[in-house]
Amino acid sequence: MHIHQLRIPTPFPVGLVNVILVLEDPITLVDTGPRTDEAFFAVREQVQARGIRLGHIRRIVLTHSHEDHAGQAARLQELSGATVYAHAWEAERLKRTFDPTIFRPLLAELGVPEAVIVHFETLRRKFQEFTAPVPEITVLDDGDELAFEGASWRVVHTPGHTPGHIGLFAEDRRLFIAGDTVLKRITPNPVLTPHPHDARRRFPSLPHFLASVDRLWKLAPTVILTGHGDAVEDITAYRRNFRRHVRQRQEAVRAALGTQTVTPWELSLRLFSETRADQRFLALSETIAHLDLAIATGEIIREWRDGIEFYRVRR
Repeated sequence: MHIHQLRIPTPFPVGLVNVILVLEDPITLVDTGPRTDEAFFAVREQVQARGIRLGHIRRIVLTHSHEDHAGQAARLQELSGATVYAHAWEAERLKRTFDPTIFRPLLAELGVPEAVIVHFETLRRKFQEFTAPVPEITVLDDGDELAFEGASWRVVHTPGHTPGHIGLFAEDRRLFIAGDTVLKRITPNPVLTPHPHDARRRFPSLPHFLASVDRLWKLAPTVILTGHGDAVEDITAYRRNFRRHVRQRQEAVRAALGTQTVTPWELSLRLFSETRADQRFLALSETIAHLDLAIATGEIIREWRDGIEFYRVRR
């Protein structure tokens, strides 16, 4: 078995995305890059440089549904006839054109002004050019096995970055393909997402993220191939640094609240005052994820006023 990491360009600030090519029957691609000609040509050229054609790909596994990772799955499926696999919670989003208005009730509860909600929806619609619905998806669940000719990889559900995010564990190699659950240079964002069981509620991203990193640590891989950037080879150090970052952000949240009672939107403006307008959604995601964690630990109190959430430090 030969495993190759392909570096594929994206139009997003995060830069290159890592696509994994597994050269053993059935030939498998993990993630695809966005739906752009530049990304398509990059995948084609890098696959051909390994001695095969795109038409030889038999299986495409998607770690999650974000455009930079899954955007050209439909194009590659049509070209190769490959079976596309994803977790059930991601498959529903991948099968149809994403409707950004699904966030509207959640954003309104967080105190986001109407004009900003419209701006967020406009940005999300622009993202639609970087993906296409995948008509046929085979669902994967935690603990499923992906069989190769000479090995079997385990599917590991790692919710946090998205609810249905998955990784793949090659136990014989102590190798884990992590998608965006682990990134070496930056901390993955716990993206604000409707709950897969009830779109009227948000998914509690950060508590799940912490649990996913803990689970990965217990698996004890020696090499983790990440969704962006370099591999991680010390999961213990990564977990320690990740938890330190969370503790520091929790302290920043409490400090920014001070003695006041504010909405998550107002708090995000305090915490991330330098953030560009096109990154405000991610700043809000980080803010509400940490508020949800602080609620779970009992350090912050949530109040409702006319359908809007307000938060204050427990005194």
